Amino acid sequence: MSSTTNACVSLNQHFLLRCLFIQMLSITAVFATERESPPIVTAPEVKHMLENMSDSLLIHSLSEIEYRIQHIPGSINIPVTEMDSTPLLPRNKQHRLIFYCMGDKCSYSERACHKAIDMGYEQVFWFRGGIPEWRRFNYPLKEELRLKNMTVPKLSPVEVEHLLEADPSIVLLDVRPLWWKDIPRAIAGSLFMPLVALQKDYVQFVPLHTFILVDGYMKQSPAAAKFLMTKNYHVLGVLKGGIGRWEKEGFPTVPKAAQQP
Repeated sequence: MSSTTNACVSLNQHFLLRCLFIQMLSITAVFATERESPPIVTAPEVKHMLENMSDSLLIHSLSEIEYRIQHIPGSINIPVTEMDSTPLLPRNKQHRLIFYCMGDKCSYSERACHKAIDMGYEQVFWFRGGIPEWRRFNYPLKEELRLKNMTVPKLSPVEVEHLLEADPSIVLLDVRPLWWKDIPRAIAGSLFMPLVALQKDYVQFVPLHTFILVDGYMKQSPAAAKFLMTKNYHVLGVLKGGIGRWEKEGFPTVPKAAQQP
């Protein structure tokens, strides 16, 4: 066998070696509170755990709206804001919990991990890559095609500004989580309603309201728009690129704290 062959490990061999360490991770997860983040697992490792470890529970940490649009088969939905009140978490604190959401720029699953650790769970794992990584491996997803296939217009910052100037009654609904840290500013006049609360709180809106949906990087606003459209609200679209693009193109914002209801 050549030295090159000896020096190389195939992708399949590497994955098998990684899987062997899952049990070790289960043991070391108890010490996750001493780390900056809980143990991170990849899509193949999550799949292996679900198929081979019966006490593994995969938890979608976003809103029920987003869960309905797409989720990993076999996972359950526990929004991070409902961790304290849900009856869905196992009583056994040794149960293996794996949390996921929409990838690296989505903080819901990491927060859910830390919350689970604070609640005393000893085997907590963070599937940081979430649905985007799951898709890259061509693993199956459970999708509600009616919602997934709905078309939501994407409006540039210039278009949003012109629409707001032409009709001040338009509701600019910001669905970012209230803990958002990367962009702590908002568009003046916007209304905050985190997406995890939208399904319950949307009833406060007048049926004739017209909406433009906003978030940080256009990760959650399309889901919010689709939900409101299914409730027969008039949705003009979502801010393309989110507030990140809005600020990058020089449009004004105000401190987010000033916009809190």
